[in-house]
Amino acid sequence: MTSSDLAAALVQSLRDKNTGGRRPSGGSPFEFKPPALPASLTQLCLAVAEHLEHGGQIYGLASHCQALCVHPNVSRAFWRLGQLVKSPGVMWLLLADWIDRRNPLPENKNNNKNSDEKVAIVLQPHLQGLDPALIDDAGRLFDRLLGAYSNEGWTPTRLPRHRFANKLANEIDALVRQARREPLP
Repeated sequence: MTSSDLAAALVQSLRDKNTGGRRPSGGSPFEFKPPALPASLTQLCLAVAEHLEHGGQIYGLASHCQALCVHPNVSRAFWRLGQLVKSPGVMWLLLADWIDRRNPLPENKNNNKNSDEKVAIVLQPHLQGLDPALIDDAGRLFDRLLGAYSNEGWTPTRLPRHRFANKLANEIDALVRQARREPLP
């Protein structure tokens, strides 16, 4: 989610407040609103990098990222990571580092100014103060809870491969059972 997306959400919030809770279209305030889609891993990483790139500090990351809608698995990962780390800002930093390390963001490759490692360069000074064992532990936790998802969306990427592997294993088992029943020529 870019700063322009955050600004648009803020403007819409102000519009809703200015109408006194009434809908400009005359609709009921009890109309169904679909829930906001969770921000992708890429959007979460870019929000962290954007905050730090513009002079923000780690302790301000949680409030900066508060406007983002996070996937329940991200919340679960943060809850578990809270047993190792007490600072929400450090949790966001560790998440952004894990996202960037597992698959460099495509936005980094589109810029011409030798910025393939832009996010990593922004995160690195802040990561240097952390224990490498903590970074590794957080990475394993994120791998376990978020590793099935791509950086661009919340559709599990490993699930189809597991289904295919299970289907193939079942077919092999059926062929073996069938071969055991048939006499050899």
